[in-house]
Amino acid sequence: MSRPLRIEWEGGFYHVTARGNEKRPIFLMEQDFLRFVGRFERIYERYGVVLHSYVLMTNHYHLLVETPRANLSAALHDLNTAYTNYFNRRHDRVGHLFQGRYRSIVVEKDAYLLELSRYIHLNPVRARMAKRPEAYRWSSYPSYLSSGSCPEWLRREDVLGQINKIPTKGRRKYRQFVEEGLGREIRDPLKGVIAGVALGGETFWEEVRNRVQGLEGGDEVPAFRKMHRKTDVGMIVEKVASYYGVPIDRITQLTHPPHRGTQVAMYLARKKTDLSLNEIGGIFGKRHYTAVSIAFRRMEARRQRDPGFDRELGKIERELS
Repeated sequence: MSRPLRIEWEGGFYHVTARGNEKRPIFLMEQDFLRFVGRFERIYERYGVVLHSYVLMTNHYHLLVETPRANLSAALHDLNTAYTNYFNRRHDRVGHLFQGRYRSIVVEKDAYLLELSRYIHLNPVRARMAKRPEAYRWSSYPSYLSSGSCPEWLRREDVLGQINKIPTKGRRKYRQFVEEGLGREIRDPLKGVIAGVALGGETFWEEVRNRVQGLEGGDEVPAFRKMHRKTDVGMIVEKVASYYGVPIDRITQLTHPPHRGTQVAMYLARKKTDLSLNEIGGIFGKRHYTAVSIAFRRMEARRQRDPGFDRELGKIERELS
């Protein structure tokens, strides 16, 4: 099996998550949480990795990290391996603690840093482990609300600065922003991940593609290309046509107005494959690449404002996976 691609560059921002093997707990007691948080200082001092947000759940964790030295793999290997060794000794067990390697998604800072931070901080509330995010101890959120200092490895300024450059106003407005997620349903920003590896706009995705294609050697580049073509457009079109109960050519042909499923299929082709805009446009009635780009943005915007449509696309995506 091909190894998952690790996209690494200086100054990169990533959403990182790892889950317990067989969905089992990776934290059993207070000392476990304390030990894991203590490792953040180590990866900061040794690798320069900075955390912008984090939450430790019972059987998984979420981190929003920045890598000034393009060394995410080394830092996360150190973090997970050292914690696994501690956990096995502490709880008299052997074997893997985590379910495979961690998952990382490279993130466009300006577009998604704020939204991802909120998503991370609301995890305990969504899991019904706390009624309010500030009540959950194993999260960076209490630090975001505090006017006091925080550890060097935790940087709040980038997230708060996207709301207001004045710290006191930034903290207050950030709290309001997070609490919006308590009063209404907000869309999971990770549903916008493109090809399983990147979260950002079209320009950012092109930068990711160019960086990957510019890599030399190694066994992960072919894995990337194979991984993102295995869910091919033919399968996407078939699933979409079946979902809407129309013939395949109704989805792929150029019609006016276009069928709703055509927009959905182009959106999923852009999200699930590594085909270019031109290649996707050619499949769907030789459309211009700008039509594909516009369709993608419209579908993303609609997912954010229309929960019913978001569930509809989510169902099709689950069938594809």
